[in-house]
Amino acid sequence: MIIDTDEYIDAVTAAKILDVSRPTMSYHCKVGNFPGTIRIGHYWLIPRKAVEEYVRRKPGPERKS
Repeated sequence: MIIDTDEYIDAVTAAKILDVSRPTMSYHCKVGNFPGTIRIGHYWLIPRKAVEEYVRRKPGPERKS
């Protein structure tokens, strides 16, 4: 299997982008919250597009009127 590293990021990098802990990111990978995630040994590779889409969908803080 050949993996294009430009299309995937590791769980540590994704956790930093999403501002969550590494164990939380691993949990999300394990339960399938990021489509296309690949596990190699103890490492998770997450598609960069899946993380970017999650960031776009992530709700921001509520605004007070």
